[in-house]
Amino acid sequence: MHSEPLIRVGIADDHPIARQGVVTLISSTEDMTVAGEVAYGESALALADRGEAPDVLMIDLRLPGIDGLETTRRLRETHAEVGTLILTASDDPHSVAAAVQAGAKAYVLKTAAVEQILETIRMVARGHVVFDSAVCETLSAGGDAPATEEISLSPRTKEVLILLSWGLGNREIAAELGLSIETVKTHIERLYKRLGVTTRTDAVAKVLRAGLIE
Repeated sequence: MHSEPLIRVGIADDHPIARQGVVTLISSTEDMTVAGEVAYGESALALADRGEAPDVLMIDLRLPGIDGLETTRRLRETHAEVGTLILTASDDPHSVAAAVQAGAKAYVLKTAAVEQILETIRMVARGHVVFDSAVCETLSAGGDAPATEEISLSPRTKEVLILLSWGLGNREIAAELGLSIETVKTHIERLYKRLGVTTRTDAVAKVLRAGLIE
């Protein structure tokens, strides 16, 4: 019997069949529950406003009214505690980069394996930033990538960055590298300054696009 609190998952997709498929998938797990299903961006925002907001809100990019990107931006401003996961069929580099900038914690293609989607939900619920391999390749290949020579990273900072891109938290990175949590925080703060970013998502996206990590 599952003893941990269930992960509350909201679904925003205007295609009934696709939405029902995700509802069925979430309902089949022992550690998740469906917190609501909606077809519009406005409804997704209302879902987050409810007393028991979703821990993770899965959003399709193409929603009628307020689209998935704008919904994600507004959620970041008003409900930063809700982890937004873009689940879409689009692997367009500009869409991926825009989702990252909007504050999405994960970007997963609808062609991804079922277990990969479920594990991504779990990681987002734990506060991680997650991009599947196909999305990483897209980020690396497209967009306005900064010149790699403009970004200089020490070997240790690069190690921290790689673990950061895997979705590990500060405590996990510290344990992996044998460092104190404060040292890890210092590396991350310096990394943000060098990259000109303020979030983990932006840091990972920028170095992927620059080809500094794979």
